[in-house]
Amino acid sequence: MIGKRLIYLCIALTAVACENDIQAVMEFDSKKAAVENGTDIEAIFSQNGKVNAKLMAPAMERSLDKPSYVKFKQGLKVLMFNDTLGVESTLTADTGRYMEDEGAIFLSKNVVVVNKKGDRLNTDELNWDPKKKVFYSTKEVFIKTPTDSLHGWGLIANEDFTDRKIINVSGPITVQDSLSMQ
Repeated sequence: MIGKRLIYLCIALTAVACENDIQAVMEFDSKKAAVENGTDIEAIFSQNGKVNAKLMAPAMERSLDKPSYVKFKQGLKVLMFNDTLGVESTLTADTGRYMEDEGAIFLSKNVVVVNKKGDRLNTDELNWDPKKKVFYSTKEVFIKTPTDSLHGWGLIANEDFTDRKIINVSGPITVQDSLSMQ
């Protein structure tokens, strides 16, 4: 009789303990299932049938929870191509985040953009606004061209960085004489 009671007690305790553990496991699994991870990432981006960029990163984390996003905690490099697949510019950053629903991009820490003309942008923050189709920063920026070095705080630039504006310029600026350009 005592043996049967002991067995029933053990079964009851096991069932109660399993119920708590199962709930904890399910909560853990649901949180874990909402994240995808990848290593040695290479992604090709195209628009209207034309390849326009290639992203490379050592690691990626994608959250499926809303708002969904992709994080690059170990850095990333993006090659941007022209119509003939020539490299127009290169972008690197130590960290990045892409908000999938909005299309917004947030890059930080050692952000460098170099275009084929040799212009180089250095900053600790660079963001992409998909609605306005502009890159922008509120942080300190340095732009080095073959002829000038520009420094300031804040930047607005078009997609290929051919039209850019430093918000608060600091330091010497070289202005070409219009007569020397003829």
